[in-house]
Amino acid sequence: MGATTAMSTATAQKQGSGAAPPLGRAALGVAVCVVAAWLALLGWLLASVDATDVTWERLLAVLASLQAVAFAAAGALFGTSVQGQRVAEQRQRADAAEVRAAAGEQARINGEKLAAGVKLDRAGRAGNGRQPLSADRAGEPDPLLDLAQRLFPD
Repeated sequence: MGATTAMSTATAQKQGSGAAPPLGRAALGVAVCVVAAWLALLGWLLASVDATDVTWERLLAVLASLQAVAFAAAGALFGTSVQGQRVAEQRQRADAAEVRAAAGEQARINGEKLAAGVKLDRAGRAGNGRQPLSADRAGEPDPLLDLAQRLFPD
């Protein structure tokens, strides 16, 4: 599988999973309405300063129940925007890492090919009685062949 195919497959997998999508239109509308209702209830409480104790207790009970839902809605509104930015940054980092990994894989393949070529060249030259390309003398160790053997053993 080529580096380009691997990158496109990984990108497709990444886009199909991962972070939650942003709020849809309906969810966004509900969240805004709930927060607006909570703010309206707070305004009503401020306007009802002269209400009786029983009325205040009832209004505070309604406020407490609506407040929990309003805070969840506000968290969804702000959380999706903040997380959306973080997800975009992480996707950029992942894409850059995939490019580096593909380049590293290609370098590994090229290194193995080079090592195999050096091994074949040196083995063929020794078997034919031909002179090696380097200025090495016969009987002395070949540093390039030694390096290829150490890095890429058979």
